[in-house]
Amino acid sequence: MDRIYRIETAEVVSDIIDGEAIILHRNYGDYFSTDGVGGLIWQWIGEGQSRSKILNMLDARFSASLDEIATAVDSFCADLISHKLVQEVAESDESAKEALVEPQASPKAEFVRPTLHVYSDIRNMMLLDPIHDVDENVGWPAPKRPSDAE
Repeated sequence: MDRIYRIETAEVVSDIIDGEAIILHRNYGDYFSTDGVGGLIWQWIGEGQSRSKILNMLDARFSASLDEIATAVDSFCADLISHKLVQEVAESDESAKEALVEPQASPKAEFVRPTLHVYSDIRNMMLLDPIHDVDENVGWPAPKRPSDAE
């Protein structure tokens, strides 16, 4: 059995720009970025690729051992899950043979562990209610001052 992850599309919006995944969790107000291997993994999760397929595609592109790649992918996916960006939705019966990817003819690139960068600096602004939580004289994005709150 093989794991499959799904992006939490009801709460998460993302885009990939020049290989960098930019991710926003709308309910928590945090945003995230990841590039390189992390950007590839995010893209492949969005495409519905299984863990085995992701591992084999990375193994075909990078010079690290499959064990090193698997450890890095599992750690990265656990990080995505802990921030409620993805969830493990199913296990597939995809056979290892179907998941194999032909190795690239060109030299393999150096493997750099994927990193999820977390930014919380705009959390308070993202979570403001633009009708009720703003200064009536200034408007969004100026929050109400404590003396204005009732």
